[in-house]
Formats: sequence, C-alpha cells, structure tokens
Amino acid sequence: MLKKRYLPNLNALRAFESAARHLNFRLASEELNITHSAISHHIKNLEDQLGVNLFARAGRNVVLTEAGKLYLPILVDSFDRIADGARLVQSLERPKTLLVQVYITVAMYWLLPRIHEFYKASKGIQAQLNTSYLDWSFNRTGTDVGIIWAAKKDPDLVYYHLAEARLSPMCHKDLMTGEHPIHRPEDLLQHDILQLFNHNHDWAMWFQEEGISDWAPDQEITFDNYLLALEAANKGRGVAMTNSPFATPRDTNTPLVKPFGEKTCHSGDWYLVCQPELAESHKVKTFHKWLLEELEREPQK
Repeated sequence: MLKKRYLPNLNALRAFESAARHLNFRLASEELNITHSAISHHIKNLEDQLGVNLFARAGRNVVLTEAGKLYLPILVDSFDRIADGARLVQSLERPKTLLVQVYITVAMYWLLPRIHEFYKASKGIQAQLNTSYLDWSFNRTGTDVGIIWAAKKDPDLVYYHLAEARLSPMCHKDLMTGEHPIHRPEDLLQHDILQLFNHNHDWAMWFQEEGISDWAPDQEITFDNYLLALEAANKGRGVAMTNSPFATPRDTNTPLVKPFGEKTCHSGDWYLVCQPELAESHKVKTFHKWLLEELEREPQK
C-alpha cells in the first residue's frame, strides 16, 4: 500500500515563503495579491499544522525562528523546481519555438546577420532572442538555450563546446598612423583603453601574453558590454578588445582594424548551454548542429 504524502496547505506554504523572503507581511500580501490579514491567517494555520512557530517578533519587525530558517530554503527550492518543470512542459508544447539567451554583442555581430538561415535550415524553428547587457546568468524559467563565454561550468547545466574564445585588440584605422602611431603592443598604452568593467581581466591577459606584465594606459574608459566599447573604438575614442568568434565586428566597410592582425590570446571557451531535460530535444540538437556548421564556414582565427 502506498504511503500517503502529507503536504501542508499550498496557499499557506506560498504565504510563508513570500513573507519569509521579504521578512515583511505587507510585501508578501502585495506579491501574492491578497490582504495582509490573509497572509497572517495562512501563516498561523501553517504553524498550527506543523506545530512550530516560524516567525518571532522583534519590535515592529518579524524574524525567522530556527524552524523558519530551516524551512525557507526547502520551499524556495521546491517552488523553483515547480516553476522549472512548468517551463519544461511548456517547451515541449512549442517544438517550433526556441528561446535563445545571448549577449547583446553576440546578437548584433554574429547571430542577427544569419538567424534567418537557421529558420530555413531547421525547416521552421523560430528563434526568439533574449539579450543580456551585463554578466550572463542563465534564465532557467524563460530560456531554452544560451550562448555563453565561460571559464567555469555550472554543474546543473549541459555545455556543448562551440569554439575557443580569442582576444584581439581593435581600433579605428586612423589611430594606426596618427599622433601616436601603433606598431608594437606597447604603443597601445599611448591611447585610451576601452575596457569592460565586468571583464576587466581581458586586457591584462592580452598584455601578459605579449610579455607586458606592468601596463598602465593613459586612460581607461569602462563599459558594460563589448558592443559599446567597440562602438566607441569605431568613433576613434580608443582601443577596444574583441572576443572571437562571436563578439567581433564582421562588417568589411567598418573603419575598425586589428593593429596586429590575427594575433590572439586564448581566454576560455564559448558554449551552447541548456538544462539537462532539454539537451536531447530536437530543437536544441538542431540549433547546436547549425551553430557548428556556421562556425565551420567561418574559420576560427
């Protein structure tokens, strides 16, 4: 005979989880769109069911008891898993739609110019792009796959290797022969270095590869993505870093040039990532195959 599973009232669990996250009954009532008294009522019922106090008063505020501290992360994880499960089930119902999370720079320079080719090659799978400006964190509830640069891997995700990440400086062609011409890596230090504040190791890594460990440019200007840094370089404002093959301008009409040709520095790898439950789905495997084919057509430097 199967053992009957005991579960407290779901509405009471939601009320406690929200109130415990906020440590505020009013904010919980706003989040769940119910009254303050309803939150209090649900939590009182839950405490009665469990036989323990989950909150204690601290002046005009509430704090979690030891039982509340123990219970909260379990509920947060459980509700997250329920949300993930709902997303996965919904994903199965939309086999012709692929939600792709991608850096804004990768979208602009690499994916947008060729995404129509994926639609044709996949016989109608529609890719919907969700772009990120800052550091990349996989959206588990609103994304099927992501294209990511990574030095370390999340053990809860599946990673498909796409390409080595290669760093290479880029600047306006006029800087090459201007007041401070560029002939050697050291010459870059006479110009503004356009740097990403969330990837500030790029330049240090590249200069170290060139044997320059103690580097101090005239001025550093920081941005939150490669796209803005390269746009500034395009206007002659300094020297930016590219991260091939995905975060590099492809327009042959651009005034941007690489001062040292294709001399590059390895800086991690580019991956396609997804949750394990979607790894063998037709649309993910089709997208992965298409990405590799596109990269094959474009030799990596």
